[in-house]
Amino acid sequence: MVPSEYTTLKPLLNSWISTVQHYCELHKEFELSENCWWHNERASISILAGAAWRIPHGEDQWVAIEEFATNKRGLIKENKDDGDSRYGRCDIYVTNSEISYAIEAKQVWQSIGDQSAGEVNVKAGLDAAWKDAGSLHSYEADWRMAATFIVPFIPLSEVRREGKIDLDKVREKIKTWLEKMGSFERVKGKPTAYAYNFPYECADYFNDQNGRLFPGVVVVIERRIRGK
Repeated sequence: MVPSEYTTLKPLLNSWISTVQHYCELHKEFELSENCWWHNERASISILAGAAWRIPHGEDQWVAIEEFATNKRGLIKENKDDGDSRYGRCDIYVTNSEISYAIEAKQVWQSIGDQSAGEVNVKAGLDAAWKDAGSLHSYEADWRMAATFIVPFIPLSEVRREGKIDLDKVREKIKTWLEKMGSFERVKGKPTAYAYNFPYECADYFNDQNGRLFPGVVVVIERRIRGK
């Protein structure tokens, strides 16, 4: 979902969806039960960067870099005489010929099982990404952005019967959760841009050790105009 305030992000989010899909499909060719969302924040950032590079040139050339050194707003270094900066890194910078984005990201894991409200960790992640985006100086890019990668999971006991995953039940739980979360707004009435990919064939994306199924991923992006 890309509201009017975020139309410039549409090519990036569309490419992100296809990049996530490509990663999964490529590994299925080798009969590997692998996806790009059940690793960590760093891996998810790399997929977003890859999505920028994969946008067709006819839609303007996009580029991206990750984990670059920068000064951040906040604590003053003891050996600095002036300013309000501290040394740090920005998670990802994305740009085309028209607009640039400096993005701070977080990844959260959220249960969407029957015993969960499905939103506590989501809200914490949105708040944390928003806070980090506020530490970026305005000169880093045209827009400062907070990105939150949300990895929902379902207890296997709720969707596995006789050793098989009930995909219809999985889809039902995903649909119910997405409807509940709406536009993934950190603050009610403040628009966000978001996209998700939940491959129907997700039955292999489970972990028997923790008893969870990881059916897909959501990315939520929000602009931060003012810093801390």
